[in-house]
Amino acid sequence: MSALGSILADRWGITGQSTLLASAAALAATLVVAEKDTLLNPDFLNSQKERLWELPTYKLYALGAAAVLVFLYAAISLLWPAVPRVLLVDFSCFTPPQRLKCSRKRLMDEIRLKGVFTEANLEFQEKILERSGLGDETGLSDGIAAMKDGEVKTTLKAALEESEMVLYDVVENLLAKSNTDPQEIDIVIVSCSCFAPTPSMAAMITNHFKLRRDVLTYNLSGMGCSSSLICIDLVKHLLKAMPNKLALIVNHENITQNWYVGNDRSMLVCNCLFRLGGAGALLSNRPKDIRRAKYELVHTVRVHLGCEDDAFGCMGNGEDSEGIKGVFLRRNVVSVAGRALKVNLQRLGPLTLPITEMVKVVMNKAYVPKFNNAFEHFLLHTGGRAVIDEMEEKLSLTPAQCQPSKDALYRFGNTSAASTWYILSNIEHFSGLKRGDRIWQLGFGGGFKCNSAVWRARRNVKASHECWE
Repeated sequence: MSALGSILADRWGITGQSTLLASAAALAATLVVAEKDTLLNPDFLNSQKERLWELPTYKLYALGAAAVLVFLYAAISLLWPAVPRVLLVDFSCFTPPQRLKCSRKRLMDEIRLKGVFTEANLEFQEKILERSGLGDETGLSDGIAAMKDGEVKTTLKAALEESEMVLYDVVENLLAKSNTDPQEIDIVIVSCSCFAPTPSMAAMITNHFKLRRDVLTYNLSGMGCSSSLICIDLVKHLLKAMPNKLALIVNHENITQNWYVGNDRSMLVCNCLFRLGGAGALLSNRPKDIRRAKYELVHTVRVHLGCEDDAFGCMGNGEDSEGIKGVFLRRNVVSVAGRALKVNLQRLGPLTLPITEMVKVVMNKAYVPKFNNAFEHFLLHTGGRAVIDEMEEKLSLTPAQCQPSKDALYRFGNTSAASTWYILSNIEHFSGLKRGDRIWQLGFGGGFKCNSAVWRARRNVKASHECWE
């Protein structure tokens, strides 16, 4: 019967309880229908009921076996839940090598040597760095970290070398720690907002790890710092349509070609916040991954304010008045983020908040529900220290609940879409999670987007991560 279940799962996608029921039915039918003139004949059932016990012994055994199988199915249905749609098997974060770590003082010293920034803008960048919440061990790419007299390498080759270093390291470590053969991967989704080479990054991973010829690849660009949540939502829909699949998602932001050397303050902010990083995760709906999976996806909520002109234009790639390229952040980005978060919470609240909090919202429209009653852990986008402090206040979170986000910002800086994975690795490494703990993963991105994912821990999780050692 196990062989039949394997065939059903592999060929037709019948898994979990359905496999058991189909296997039981097939076995019972095979045993009972040994001759055409017995149980399949209606006349026999109607006219020979009293002679049931006169059936051959092996057929009585078949009926008994069928009854036992039905009983077992009912019991297992109650004790063994169906396969969740999306399981998070494991994830891995990139650890910048020592040679690429750059202190705030060294960065400012090199920036001054460049000689292109006005004195006022040098002071502006220094203030941003002091208030940013970044520490002195954040990483820069080779093209930027090796700067001399303020000169950086922002060539296509340097950018490709940065992405190859991050992508290959993340995937290699993830496959090793999860004991996964690259040939098992069915889907690859890579997100990188500001760098889209050809062949794509998804193709680079496919080539480097020699994935199967029928692997499905997706490469997302321009989706901003919340693209990790978009990848998760995309996987959710793909796995809903395709059973028994394993998906690899990789989130990375290339900073080499986004280094700005002009005097537009809206573009200088990104030099002070964005740093080298990346992360990858394996998501699955395969029955074989139920026991080893760490988390189960419960909800995803996506909000897009692109229909509003001020939201659409509050951040993105552009050129200053002198034609120098960079990533700009307008002054209204904070207010736009607040609007997007409000819409996201309006949709997320009814899915996650306790009834008591929902009643308070209904009774008092001005009441801000306490989301720390809905979740045990918070993965807040590390857009900057002020962003995290604002969410801590508005959402009535405790300092302990926001500390992992602040620690990730301090240690790695704003790593864009990968930032929330660094926060989860911090929680796993230092405090751990208990079975049943609920996790809220929140990200903001250009366009303007605010996306959420809610996870539930399937088991107690306490794991070491190299990036925090």
